[in-house]
Amino acid sequence: MGKVMRLSSLVSDGMILQRDVENSIWGYGEKGRTVELSFENFQVKTICGDDGYFELMIPEMPAGGPWEFRMTDGEEELVIHDVLFGDVFLLGGQSNMELPIERVMDRYADEILHTSEDEIRMFEVPKEYVFGEKRQELEKGCWIKAKGEELQLFSAVGYFAAKEIHDRERIPVGLLQTAVGGTPVKSWCSEETVTALGYDAAEIEECRQKGYPEATIKAEEERELWWRKEALKESGVDCATDSKGSFCIPGFFENTVLDQFYGGLRFTKTFVLDEKDEPEKGEAILYFGAMIDADKILINGTLIGETEYQYPPRIYRIPEGILHAGENIIEVKLMVFRQEGGFVPGKVYELCFGSNLEKKVSLSGDWNYEIIHRMESLPQMTFFQYKACGLYQGMLYPIRRWKIKGCFFYQGESNTGRPETYEEEFGTMIEEWRTLWQMPDMPFIFVQLAGFSDGKLYTNGIQWARLREAQRKTAGLPYAMMVQAYDLGEYNDLHPTDKKTVGVRAALAAETLIYGRNVSYRNPELAAAIRNTGSIKFVFEPSGIVLHTEKRTPDLKEVPGVSLRQDKNEPVRGFDIICKDGSSKAVEGRLTGENTVEVSITEDTVGVSYAWNDCPWEANLYSDEELPVVPFQIIFQEIS
Repeated sequence: MGKVMRLSSLVSDGMILQRDVENSIWGYGEKGRTVELSFENFQVKTICGDDGYFELMIPEMPAGGPWEFRMTDGEEELVIHDVLFGDVFLLGGQSNMELPIERVMDRYADEILHTSEDEIRMFEVPKEYVFGEKRQELEKGCWIKAKGEELQLFSAVGYFAAKEIHDRERIPVGLLQTAVGGTPVKSWCSEETVTALGYDAAEIEECRQKGYPEATIKAEEERELWWRKEALKESGVDCATDSKGSFCIPGFFENTVLDQFYGGLRFTKTFVLDEKDEPEKGEAILYFGAMIDADKILINGTLIGETEYQYPPRIYRIPEGILHAGENIIEVKLMVFRQEGGFVPGKVYELCFGSNLEKKVSLSGDWNYEIIHRMESLPQMTFFQYKACGLYQGMLYPIRRWKIKGCFFYQGESNTGRPETYEEEFGTMIEEWRTLWQMPDMPFIFVQLAGFSDGKLYTNGIQWARLREAQRKTAGLPYAMMVQAYDLGEYNDLHPTDKKTVGVRAALAAETLIYGRNVSYRNPELAAAIRNTGSIKFVFEPSGIVLHTEKRTPDLKEVPGVSLRQDKNEPVRGFDIICKDGSSKAVEGRLTGENTVEVSITEDTVGVSYAWNDCPWEANLYSDEELPVVPFQIIFQEIS
């Protein structure tokens, strides 16, 4: 018997190959043996090299299928079923690109539950980092289709972008999902690039040390497990005089009796249900906002849900028979690891039950709490997927042969601590990806950061604004286009739920950049600023654009995921004037023409900005195509 042929896991049932180009099918067999591939009326063959490697070139094919590929080396035969040709897009970035459909189901349930898109498919590259070498092949992973339970696993942004393209172009669309939550740009660059940039080169040698990642992970996981166990150990109940009290949910611990608390806490509240509502029957869901950090929630002594970290929304289904008429007790066991704990404001905290979930019980307000165990803060874990080069070598390199149409990218949150280097790092990364795929003109469409201010509605933070500016500058690269999302952000959620608008905007950018369609996509951008006595006039491009204002509100309490835009013809908000002493002041502008806005300024004004904030939720200037004005800051003279 000869050696068994081995293929990359990418080369498998349901795969989508890029149309209108030669495609490579590769694998390993026995040295010197001829491998033949046939489908329809095509037949290609090659010989396995000294190391067994073979590569077959599939001729250019138009969009369509499904096809069946048959491969043989004379002794065995492999059959790859249900192959399509269409357009394949690489999905890159961090958690907002990775975020799956299942995390936004509450917003899109009516639409998603009836979706069955056989021609939209995704391959999720296994999330594996490699140091000191480049992984040659993928051994895990499979193609999934946008229907049924598999759709829940799709990148939400990726799916909505793919669906828009599929519906417009009437072709199959494939997605290669490589995004990994929390990753900075350096994770997606080669050792050569990171060394040349010079910012994170020391990490390369550290992570290449034999056994260092494994030993670090083992020690930190043991510490984490011990800490979590101790924090909720009932025998460790704190007996201090301040170990019990009342706390208003939602709210952060900062500047309360629980300020700078780390460890385990128990919060309890009693609520009463009417017998006529038959609460023990039918569907019931608990919406409990988001917490910092981990939780376990029990109702009447039964665990109904738990989450191990701070970001996901707490939406827990309650089995029948848990609720009952009369008094019910809800208990929240909360672990606070290493930062100010609490319950994120502006979220929904309520119980919904009944045949159509029409009955609601608010859980906001005063709760009793007791300290289970006060602990030292838990040191931050070392996440090696965030380290330089690991994911480039473990995830991107082994898929470099797969032909693609372009890339959708959503990242930047993890680089906001160093925005001053982002333009250089990001631009270099884009060029490296183009080199890796041997596509110097690879279309690269990326999302500018959504608004977020860590749960604080009013903030003067501008780190995210500075990073958005670096992204705006990167959009000047050839064959690159930026998608706006600051208006889709939520001040209290790092992962805003409106992924459909992001995906559709990304698809419209592709229609312009890739398909050459005449669609109105371009965001209004500052073209000129004309300073007069007591005012400044801003002119926006492209010419012929028509601007309007929309009422915006950050209040998301009533309906989870509600759109922030309400109605039109409001004053222009989102402008700040910058004074000589460095202070800033919010001012309103007024539309003076189809593409001009006038803002009043004072004598000591040295600059003006628009949407220049971590979460510029008040900014309300849009084109008639519902695309927001690109943020900007201009300085007239030095600030003292």
